[in-house]
Amino acid sequence: MTISKAADYAILTVAYLATVSRESNNLRSKVYLSSRLNLPKEFLSLILQKLTRSKILTSKRGVTGGYFLTKDADEITFKDVIEAVDGKKALVECISDDFEHCNRLHICKSIIPKMKIVQERVDDALDSMHFGELDLSQLSKDINKTKTSNS
Repeated sequence: MTISKAADYAILTVAYLATVSRESNNLRSKVYLSSRLNLPKEFLSLILQKLTRSKILTSKRGVTGGYFLTKDADEITFKDVIEAVDGKKALVECISDDFEHCNRLHICKSIIPKMKIVQERVDDALDSMHFGELDLSQLSKDINKTKTSNS
């Protein structure tokens, strides 16, 4: 199972914002985030919009504006972020919420219950992993080191 590039970037962005959420000025602009995380600005813009619509981030407009985590990092799961960007994903189409019909359903019907169990376990794992569990100080050091070596 592979998540999209957008979800990958969203996880990195939320993780980074978690490293600065306890600072006095925790707002980070799209330009700053793009530069700091080495992400394409326009693509990041779409990701930030989705994360804001999902209430994972809050945006503040204006010259001193930017983005910050709406909730504490301990309250945001990997599943929250992935679903905010990619929507709810199923390992196989026939167990997805929007599945309609397949001409192989009669062949696969004995496999589907097991795939549902696998799906539940993946969902549970992603839902149990919170951004506050990350080593945020190490992540911040790694990002700063990367930024310094790229400059």
